[in-house]
Amino acid sequence: MSIIWAIIFIAVGLYLRFQINKRQFNRRNMAGVEEFKSYGNAYTTQMMEKVGRFVGFFLIIIGIFMAISFFFRPSNGSHDTNNKVEQHRVQ
Repeated sequence: MSIIWAIIFIAVGLYLRFQINKRQFNRRNMAGVEEFKSYGNAYTTQMMEKVGRFVGFFLIIIGIFMAISFFFRPSNGSHDTNNKVEQHRVQ
């Protein structure tokens, strides 16, 4: 189940970063300068984009760690069998 959440976190993080970059690209004029209606609008938009980028990056990192932990966890079947054999030998 954790691999599903890992994929979801990575996908949401990538989508969030893509949408922020797309909005930033669409605000640029022919000279490559971003245009805003006012200073307050520019400040608010840029701060929200920074927070959104951080959240997207955080989701991607969490998803990668979840995926890595899913693939490197010990398998339950062979680990339990070995413990039962060792417990039987000790007794």
